[in-house]
Amino acid sequence: MHQQINLYHPLFRKQVKVFSAATLAQITGAVLTLLAIILVHARWSLAGMESSATVLQQQLNSLHGRLEALEADYQTPDTQALDTEIERLRADVNQRNSLLTQFDPQIIRRHSGFAQQFSVLVEQRMPGLWLEGVKVNDQGQVELRGTTLDAKLVPVYVQKLARHTDLSASSFETLSMTRPDPDKPQLRFVLRNHREAGAWH
Repeated sequence: MHQQINLYHPLFRKQVKVFSAATLAQITGAVLTLLAIILVHARWSLAGMESSATVLQQQLNSLHGRLEALEADYQTPDTQALDTEIERLRADVNQRNSLLTQFDPQIIRRHSGFAQQFSVLVEQRMPGLWLEGVKVNDQGQVELRGTTLDAKLVPVYVQKLARHTDLSASSFETLSMTRPDPDKPQLRFVLRNHREAGAWH
């Protein structure tokens, strides 16, 4: 017995689901809403980053401004001139000290007392005060010429020298103190342990 089956019958056909217009509209709306949310979030994040970058740039500019102001305050003409003068004085002092160490050994041997006097002067060096010239004779007369940036250091230096009888049996007196250039802090002084102003010229 044979039975025929009609495969083209609607029951055996694959059913194609067709979304209604309302369903498609809902799906499209949901996708658009999601895209809008993503776009808003991206814009908000970008705005936040731009705001943070702006704040950081403002802070950096402020720091640069403060640094430039501090550098400008420090590098005033007065401090620049003072630094230049100090460097010049240091070079001058180094040159003078080098000359002091180059005394003829024969002269030192003939005048052995001078060696002790110069040794005392070397030991009594003071920051901010420099000797530029020293004169000593056989009669024990001593004349000191120097430079300082602070006039108050001179009497302190005189008091230190007074403690050393090896340098001078008589106390030193400030013969003069002058400022060669009114626009510079440099002061020149002359100290002597004798009153014969005409002893050396």
